Amino acid sequence: MLDEVIDISLQTKPTLRSFERPDALADEALVDAVLAGDEHAFAVIFDRHKRHVTRVVGRFFTDRSEIEEFVQQSFTKAYFSLKAFRGGAEHSMAAWLTRISVNVCYDEFRRRQRRGESLFTEMSDDENGFLESLVDGREVSAESSVTHAALVDKVLSGLDPRDRIAMTMVYSEDYSLSETAAAIGISTSNLKSRLFRCRNQLKARFGYLFD
Repeated sequence: MLDEVIDISLQTKPTLRSFERPDALADEALVDAVLAGDEHAFAVIFDRHKRHVTRVVGRFFTDRSEIEEFVQQSFTKAYFSLKAFRGGAEHSMAAWLTRISVNVCYDEFRRRQRRGESLFTEMSDDENGFLESLVDGREVSAESSVTHAALVDKVLSGLDPRDRIAMTMVYSEDYSLSETAAAIGISTSNLKSRLFRCRNQLKARFGYLFD
């Protein structure tokens, strides 16, 4: 499904001279070209990184139209924020776009925030096992990831949106603590405190389901 979603095109006209081979330019050079007025350079950035951004957004949403919408929002925000791009090994375009995409998802979660206690009247053993994994801070198995896709809204909807993203990235999507902290824009120690608090919150709310 994601491969279909990323088939998004930007209708731009190339203005870079052909011998510059924009497809071979570094991201930093492409950013400079966009800031100098070359819209085609941003089309190259889009084509180069659209798969990565789609996969980031696809970790939080499953509906094709929503994924497409938030991918486009992410690139739109990136376009209007290019002056803030620093580049370099520690500030790659992929990492920068990840943070923007996560923030787009975070903003959407804030709009959708709701309480989910009433959703747990009936749960299967697999669903209980997934919830128990989150509470204990264990890595979610490949088999549980299918359950996760169906349950993430139920289990995590009551959390603060930033906490929800942190829990998903660390326990379901195999991001490291440092990668997750950078994407969310907090320190690693702050992230650890958030995860600890979230696990306790989930245990307090749903522990009775697997006592």
